[in-house]
Amino acid sequence: MIRRAAVAGRFYPDSKESIISQIESFDYDDKEPVEAFAVVAPHAGYQYSGPVAAKVYARLKIKGSVILIGPNHGSGRGSDAPPVAIMSEGSWELPTGEACIDGELARILMEEAPVITEAGWAHEAEHSLEVQIPFLQRFAGDASIDPIIMIAPIIMIAPIIMARLARDQVMELADGIFRAVEKYGEPVTFVASTDFSHYVPHKTAQTLDHMAIKKIEALDGPGLLDVVSKNQISMCGVQPTAVVIEVCKRLGAKKAELVSYQTSGDITGDFSSVVGYGGLLIV
Repeated sequence: MIRRAAVAGRFYPDSKESIISQIESFDYDDKEPVEAFAVVAPHAGYQYSGPVAAKVYARLKIKGSVILIGPNHGSGRGSDAPPVAIMSEGSWELPTGEACIDGELARILMEEAPVITEAGWAHEAEHSLEVQIPFLQRFAGDASIDPIIMIAPIIMIAPIIMARLARDQVMELADGIFRAVEKYGEPVTFVASTDFSHYVPHKTAQTLDHMAIKKIEALDGPGLLDVVSKNQISMCGVQPTAVVIEVCKRLGAKKAELVSYQTSGDITGDFSSVVGYGGLLIV
């Protein structure tokens, strides 16, 4: 199965050169990337969340295949998807090139976490993972193979989108993914795709979002779920983020580091109703 780009020309440009030009226009740190288990990265249009995404991806040394976990927003056929849907074979074709599915990793993930169901079709219109791919391609270790376009030729991925699960299912999913990674036996990198507060005043977003960020920094998955629920923080990828936190903790992660945070108001100048974007490394 080949998944074509669904949001090129809307969330990000529709040509490779324009995508790279936009990413390079963001003010990111070009220091040596660090070994990390995961990134937490936003998934809005690049004009809004791209600066945060570029800063966190520039700090990441990508290891092996990438397990991307994000929310299912119910776009297109996604509204009929199983609770946890993976695309287990084929590739994603974007203007920046191809991202190939790691079929072996996907198979093991489904074996060890039975709630993960093959449903490649559910990914067709979902943007939360697609917008991560050009950043992964740009900042992959072998991107310098073509210094003109600065894009890695191929990356290997295992894309998973989640609908809302019960709390115990979130923890069971984390357990299963941890077992799968151990069984797979090769290095992997995780991406948790999430935006933070939606459509609240700028100051409110800052206050609420930093409550959630503190739980991420402490690698407290259950605490993150609790604080988001208690304070009604409209963090669309809270469960994917909690899953990634719990898996990385089992793999040996000690903390998360906030690399960048801003709201859409910092871009548009309209602070009356904003969306919050955070970029974190789990190390």
